[in-house]
Amino acid sequence: MTPPLPPAIRFDAPLVPARFRRREKRFLAEVDLPDGRRTWVHVPNSGALTGCLFPGMDIVLTADGRPGRKTAYTWRFCRVNGGWVSVDTTAPNRLIAAALRGPGLPGLAPPLRVRPEVSLPHGGRLDFVVEKAGQLHFIEVKSITWVEGGIALFPDGVTSRGRRHLQELAALVQQGHRAWNIFVVQRQDARLMAPAGQVDPAYAQELVQAAQAGVQLLALTTVIEPPQISLAGTIPVALNSAGSHNKSR
Repeated sequence: MTPPLPPAIRFDAPLVPARFRRREKRFLAEVDLPDGRRTWVHVPNSGALTGCLFPGMDIVLTADGRPGRKTAYTWRFCRVNGGWVSVDTTAPNRLIAAALRGPGLPGLAPPLRVRPEVSLPHGGRLDFVVEKAGQLHFIEVKSITWVEGGIALFPDGVTSRGRRHLQELAALVQQGHRAWNIFVVQRQDARLMAPAGQVDPAYAQELVQAAQAGVQLLALTTVIEPPQISLAGTIPVALNSAGSHNKSR
């Protein structure tokens, strides 16, 4: 029997090549279009985008002009070290949703009942809850775009929200459920994932504590071929460097 193809998503809007100039605040970037025009585009990523903000770098936009939009384009991909990176933080959730509704994930084989955007009793929210054989699996998905020396690093900025998610997942394990924090590396050059303790040591320590509490950590790599993104495989998660990883930024 032929194994299922890896889950993939596509951006259907027309692709437009451009060159990155600078970022303004979090959600705007100035770019040069092929015809020489300079314009502002939407950045679908609130993170620092470490390693993805070099002036003059090749990027790919989608033409998304619709009534009510402030910008006619959205930045989707950039070229780093000869490979493509997806900067869109909505893509990992779409990929995980496709996997859960299709071939599944390591440790989560079908059949699965999937619900997205799950509200918790005390007011928190997680990305998915999956029911399998009467057991509930709560899932939070994180996007990674920062890779140095083959190591995928998260977070690229201090994230109190990320720490809260880990605490919520650990609490769910204590209640008898299963819980997962899934990291989707939106590029192909990572061989290992590690917490960026030099950026947010509190998150790095919280990740260690969550793993010790029974939260499952899963890091997945992707194949980026604009306009398509596909899940590729798993890489190890290294927690022994939590709080002490000192790559320069």
